[in-house]
Amino acid sequence: MDRRAAQVRPGSRELLRPQSLPRLIRESRLFRRGCFDIFEGLLDERGRVCMLREAVRRAAAARLSDVPASDDEEVRGGNPARCLFSAAGGELLDAFYQATWMLEFLYRASGIPVVPTGDRGTYSYYIRPGHHLAIHRDIPTCDLAVITCLCDGPRKDGAGGMMGLYPGRLFEPLSAVRADPEQGVVRLRLLPGQTMVMFGGIIPHAIQPVAEGQARIVAVLCYRIPETGADSLDHLGPCREAATRQRSALDCALRCRVAASRVLT
Repeated sequence: MDRRAAQVRPGSRELLRPQSLPRLIRESRLFRRGCFDIFEGLLDERGRVCMLREAVRRAAAARLSDVPASDDEEVRGGNPARCLFSAAGGELLDAFYQATWMLEFLYRASGIPVVPTGDRGTYSYYIRPGHHLAIHRDIPTCDLAVITCLCDGPRKDGAGGMMGLYPGRLFEPLSAVRADPEQGVVRLRLLPGQTMVMFGGIIPHAIQPVAEGQARIVAVLCYRIPETGADSLDHLGPCREAATRQRSALDCALRCRVAASRVLT
């Protein structure tokens, strides 16, 4: 293991132990599946096109994030190396993010009750050669990340834009994972219309540099596990009663059918 693994800050080392995770997470279905899973049908093709159009419109306000080298954060958050554009979501992504049926879906998908971290999600644009996001874990307020691919192409054979995940290295310092990025890596391509749900604050992950002519646009949503009542599912009660109503309202307002009920059947 890289010597830098011994430089974990005092107090942070405890976060790299399995015992540091709440039992609710350790026993969850998503944790047992390697801390990530991929779902089809959360957006149908019409919904994907609607959201992609919004992302293209929002691109006019996108900002470039260009960090040449990762900082020395060893656990989660920090400032990983990256180069990509990002923009705040619009009306469609806001509704997708805040819908009560989404909380119900995420509970069924992960086994963990969550709430939105903020008011809106983000569009990320990997549209120039070399755009990437280095190995990291998500910030402390992003316990559960939901990533929906809106566009990935045209592309040639290769790893450009693929995700790299490390389900077997959950409790290693980030410097150790970065020092040997081939060990235990699971590379996959999130296809347009697919949604990944993952414990982004637990599993190290990265986005490979995109190739010449490739454009990858994704919608990114962050949810957190409530600090109080984290072992209670009471806050999901209204979700079960309102899921159908909220889904119908979203469909009518945005004219994009959401088929979340198909995903887990």
